[in-house]
Amino acid sequence: MRTVLFDTAAALDEASQAWRVPVHAWVFEPADSVVRKRAIAALFQRRYGLAVPPEHAGLFDERIDLLLADNKRGRRPALSLAGEAVFQFTGTTRPNGHVRTNFSLPRLRAGSNRVEIVSGAARARVHLVPPEGMSVISDIDDTVKDSNVLDRRKLWESTFFKPFTAVAGMADLLRRLAGNDGAVHYVSSSPWHLYPPLRAFLAAEGFPVSALHLKHIRLKDSTILNITKSPLETKPPVITDILKRWPRRGFILVGDSGEKDPEVYGVIARRHGRQIKSILIRRAPGDGSPPSRFDAAFAGLDRALWQLFDQPSEVIL
Repeated sequence: MRTVLFDTAAALDEASQAWRVPVHAWVFEPADSVVRKRAIAALFQRRYGLAVPPEHAGLFDERIDLLLADNKRGRRPALSLAGEAVFQFTGTTRPNGHVRTNFSLPRLRAGSNRVEIVSGAARARVHLVPPEGMSVISDIDDTVKDSNVLDRRKLWESTFFKPFTAVAGMADLLRRLAGNDGAVHYVSSSPWHLYPPLRAFLAAEGFPVSALHLKHIRLKDSTILNITKSPLETKPPVITDILKRWPRRGFILVGDSGEKDPEVYGVIARRHGRQIKSILIRRAPGDGSPPSRFDAAFAGLDRALWQLFDQPSEVIL
């Protein structure tokens, strides 16, 4: 059995001067079904002409095993937070193997803005994000990771058949946008199953990370339908929750034109204009959207608020 702890960001409760730490874990047994993996590989081969490269067979197995994981319900992992006493989650894992809870952490000494949470062999970081400053909310696919979302064959290939590759220059751009004390939240339509390889990719490529916010999908119930839900349905509530947790922070929204990031960010900026300082949209590979699309997405907003770019070096900070 395996437990994954997810990196998270804590907000300061200024009344109590304690950090409010949301903690999220996933408990599961990785799938190891040769038959099912062969069936999935055969489906990709038949429908898209994709074959598992021998040199990446382990990569394909790892990602498919995560997708087919046997989620463990009714578990209550023990948790050590910031080297303090062991805590228990207040609830138990749901049918999808996930459990969430909140802890209060006394305000730490100045200069310390990250602590570690531990559950057995699982480890994650808590970013202590102060009430004021600049934060970044970024998409993942075709924003920081080459995914080719508009080409279904290339999307599946980049997701399951090849190592993830970074969009050149984006790690440096996000570091410059966030600054030394900034927070970076990734809000993506990728499923939580892919958190381990996605987190490893972001670390290896030097991307700043405070937290990832991914999509819940469970093959055995109706949440499988979430895979087809538009980002216009799934992303605004997640982004709104982040904005509400840090009402005095400014936010830069970073995305791409491949799916609905312009439309999502336009909605958010019209609702929370005081907090949104800039919107940056990368033109996704293969996207030929006319200017009218972006004029509509950002209708009613100051034209100086948003930028389109092909290369990160084009962004005006």
